[in-house]
Amino acid sequence: MRLFIIFVLSSILLGCANGSALITGNVRPVIEDYNVVKLLNEMPNNAEKIALIKASSGLGLTQQKNLDLAVDELKRQAAKVGASAVVITERGVIPSNRIQVEIVQGIAIYIE
Repeated sequence: MRLFIIFVLSSILLGCANGSALITGNVRPVIEDYNVVKLLNEMPNNAEKIALIKASSGLGLTQQKNLDLAVDELKRQAAKVGASAVVITERGVIPSNRIQVEIVQGIAIYIE
C-alpha cells in the first residue's frame, strides 16, 4: 500500500501526458531536443506536412500545468517525426471525474 501511495504521489507531482501521431507525409530524421520545435497558429506557405498529432494531460496540479504538459508532449510527438514546428489546430478540456484533461491537437510540419 505504501508503494502504491508513493507511485500515485510521484505521478501527480511529475505529471503525465499521452500523445500520438498519424503520419500523413514523409517522416524526417528525429529531432533530439523537442524544445526547439516551434508552436504556430497558422500554416506557413512553405510548410511540408508530416503528421497529425495529439496530446493530452490530466495529472497536473493546475489546469495551466495540464496545458503545459500537453503542449510539451505535442512537441515531443512532433520531434519524433522530424517536424520543426507544430500548427495548433484545436485545444479543449474534457471533464473526467474530479480532474479536467487538457487536449491539444496540431499538424506537425517541417519548415526551413
